Amino acid sequence: VLMSISLLMIAGAMIVHAGDVEQGDTVTIVTPGVTARLCPEPMCGPGQHIMRVAEGTELEVEGTEDVKIGSIHVKWFQVVVDGSTGWISIFDTNKAP
Repeated sequence: VLMSISLLMIAGAMIVHAGDVEQGDTVTIVTPGVTARLCPEPMCGPGQHIMRVAEGTELEVEGTEDVKIGSIHVKWFQVVVDGSTGWISIFDTNKAP
């Protein structure tokens, strides 16, 4: 029960925080090195990414999408990196909860 409550609190906090990000806002990649993945669609699997994005890269949000995984919602940002349009998880950005 405590774990379920914790997950709901995390998911709720993430939705409120991530909800503040809108089209035209800027996000910064905070994942160390070059490990953030630009995906062709939200929730791409290993090896399905378009490219890797370096830590410190600032990106303008073109759109957002919430993806539900069980009881947790993950916010994805549509961005353009070096001419390639794709999706970055909130967890790779400075907007992560």
